[in-house]
Amino acid sequence: MKRTLYAAGTALCLLLLLIVIACAAVTHLGRDGSLYARCFHAFANTERFGVSDAHYDGIARQLAAYLAGQEADLSLFNQRERTHLSDIRGLFLLFDRGWLLLLPALLLGWALLRRPDFKGFLLGCGFSLMLLGMAAAYIALDFERAFILMHRLLFTNDLWLLNPSTDLLICLMPEEMFTFLAGRLALIVMPAWALMPTLVILWRTMRCGRSRCAP
Repeated sequence: MKRTLYAAGTALCLLLLLIVIACAAVTHLGRDGSLYARCFHAFANTERFGVSDAHYDGIARQLAAYLAGQEADLSLFNQRERTHLSDIRGLFLLFDRGWLLLLPALLLGWALLRRPDFKGFLLGCGFSLMLLGMAAAYIALDFERAFILMHRLLFTNDLWLLNPSTDLLICLMPEEMFTFLAGRLALIVMPAWALMPTLVILWRTMRCGRSRCAP
């Protein structure tokens, strides 16, 4: 029973850390004008709106500035798009406070370290990895459904349902762009998240190399 509780505490601690890292990575990528510009040049199809490749760098700078909370020119977008961008900016401001989850994570980690249970720790890590693996498989197998689910969870309206015939934003940012960004996000979040349990395992291995460890 105690080991199960220790494993659950470890999994919760890792989940909190994952949320903190993901929030930081999302807001970093979401405010990167140069990344937007590269993605627009690679994926956008905006000729029907009279917007060419020559406009992409400027649009990317304006979007990045706006999502960072600065003044920006959004005149190319209609009212529905501007309202949705305002919702995204508000979401990013919420993500900026994600670091506050470090406080309960650190308190929980301190409590776990007071009575360490390495097998319970490994069990919690394994459970966390299993959940992440299931989520990753779901996203990889049906990205469109996962994308829709994410929007329904994050937004309280349907303004994210844009029309490529009338809305420039969806033509600037088609599904292929979000697939690319999801992969880039995973390459940032997963190694950073895996660092903590890796350090604990290395510390345990080195400690056991110097002295006999309890089973």
